[in-house]
Amino acid sequence: MTAETASYDVFDTVVTRTFAHPRDLFVHVGQLASQRGLTALDPVAFARARWESELAARKRSPWTEVLLDDIHAVLAQRLGVDATAAAALKALELETESRHLRGIPRMRATLEADRVRCGRLVFLSDMYLPAAILRPWLEREGAARAGDLLLISGEARGNKSSGALFESARAATGGDFSRWHHTGDHPFADVAKPRQLGMGATHFTAAHLTPREKLARGSSGEFAETWRSLLAGAMRLARLEQAPATPREELLRTVAANVAGPLFYGFVRWTLAEARRRGLRRLYFLARDGQIFLRIAHELQRHAAEPIECVYLPGSRLVFTGPAEFKDAESLAMLTMPNASFHSLRQTIVQLGLDETELRRALPPALASVPADDNLSPETRAQFAAWLLAPERREWLRAGVNRRMEVARAYLASIGLRAGEPLGLVDTGWLGSMQRNLEILIGTSGQPAPLTGFYLGLLPPPTPPTAGERVGYANAFAPLPLQREESHKVLIELMAQSDEGQVVGFRRDGERWVPIAKDPGPVNLAEIRDVQETILRFVRRAGNVAEEMQAPDDEFARAAWELYRDLHDRPTRPEAEILGGLPHADQLYEQRHAGLCAPLGLGELLRALSNYRLRPPHWWIQGQAALGSAAVLRSFHFLKKTWWRLKGRPE
Repeated sequence: MTAETASYDVFDTVVTRTFAHPRDLFVHVGQLASQRGLTALDPVAFARARWESELAARKRSPWTEVLLDDIHAVLAQRLGVDATAAAALKALELETESRHLRGIPRMRATLEADRVRCGRLVFLSDMYLPAAILRPWLEREGAARAGDLLLISGEARGNKSSGALFESARAATGGDFSRWHHTGDHPFADVAKPRQLGMGATHFTAAHLTPREKLARGSSGEFAETWRSLLAGAMRLARLEQAPATPREELLRTVAANVAGPLFYGFVRWTLAEARRRGLRRLYFLARDGQIFLRIAHELQRHAAEPIECVYLPGSRLVFTGPAEFKDAESLAMLTMPNASFHSLRQTIVQLGLDETELRRALPPALASVPADDNLSPETRAQFAAWLLAPERREWLRAGVNRRMEVARAYLASIGLRAGEPLGLVDTGWLGSMQRNLEILIGTSGQPAPLTGFYLGLLPPPTPPTAGERVGYANAFAPLPLQREESHKVLIELMAQSDEGQVVGFRRDGERWVPIAKDPGPVNLAEIRDVQETILRFVRRAGNVAEEMQAPDDEFARAAWELYRDLHDRPTRPEAEILGGLPHADQLYEQRHAGLCAPLGLGELLRALSNYRLRPPHWWIQGQAALGSAAVLRSFHFLKKTWWRLKGRPE
């Protein structure tokens, strides 16, 4: 019986390019050719000449299939260059192709399984590159091995769509189409045609650009800017590193590669550049969102001649809250009576560093019987805040805050966060309240020590303001409506989620102070780690082409924020279901978790629109619209946006 045969398409099946589209490589070749004095054309004009030369060469060929020599012969005529320059242009294209070819890691297990089952593999490519050139590249990228068969349409003078290349492969192998299986990305050449010939076929589309990868490329036409094409290509390669086990895993990895990766990479790269410009020598990455930012910073500075020292700062708003809030009556009132969807007595106790037993003895009868972990009604919150903030309890509150301040100061000193040094903080945002409290904690004689804070996004300055500078990435390049759409804050924090629980205090361990953390809560730690790893895969892929992917900070930032806004403003239903269902807590002391969206019927939805307390915390309206009742929710969103503008309120 004839042995089984497994064949594979080559490009966008077992290998792909770092460029999003094959023709974008020609633009880069044009850039390099211009730099080397090989052409006077601008990069896009050169790319068009190269592409038109290929089309012309195919028209001249009786088989429509050509080799690279045929194309460059036509190109040399079009450009009017001599044989030496023509050879240099051809060599430059080959050099660029080789440098930017990458294997698709998720295909390696499939290739190995077929190799065990069939012996050798067959690779078929409708391509102009000779097999003698392409084969070493395929072996280098872990796709082909010695003994595998590689057939090129330009050499066989017949392609897959006509069936001629398959016939050549059958003649070379002695295979039987009835025991042959082909895998490739083209719907006709790799699927319909093999099936017409009696073969089995698998349509592999994972290497096709996603909608956001197309958006990142920045062009729906023939050619794109080099940096944008490489950005989209890095997104694709990060997504293709591993085969997902489930659709949920695939979606989360795609969001990490297509949205979080570019956004966080751009933010950290910008932060490091701004820190150097300001002469800062050390950056503290604030837990927990800072965990992924720190890992990105380490990747970016792996080969830096003089890296900025990057330190992780375990802590939370909870353990550093109090010093600034105690100085401002409005802030202190918000601390004792926040408008969060969930607030308990325990949260106020912990936030102010109070002793629960002592508090219970002092509470009036109406409050003494309230369970510590129950959600307080607005009326009870107001009653408790009024009692707690009475002038006679001022010193008691101050004592609790001071006790926690002293522990926090000792901890900060133990990790080297002191006044008088050129230091910076890195966090997602949004008010800079942690910066304000840290400045007070490390300050002396009642004077805050200025720190520089770098944030993904910032709301208007807090009262009182920070002593040092606050710098927002979104604010500088693509402002977000953070006050009108609070869902931005949570969605970004979910993408930056760490695998750690909230720090609720510190304990002394000899000469050291050790953070005390709660359980991480109802989160999937394996998913969080997988998302982080995918983000880092993007960072590494982008780092591999960083010199060629150079773009002005403002252009890169706007492209990255455009990808994020596409997710936030136009999510797919699966994205809304999965991301909108991830748990988050909107309390200073995290007790209750919720999602950004909820499974609401029309009646429940209408009640939620009329009463904000019935809505999910920081409601993601666009995500909810993707789940249903889109017309109602879009109308509500439009009216809300209009109301804000009419009132002249800041975004």
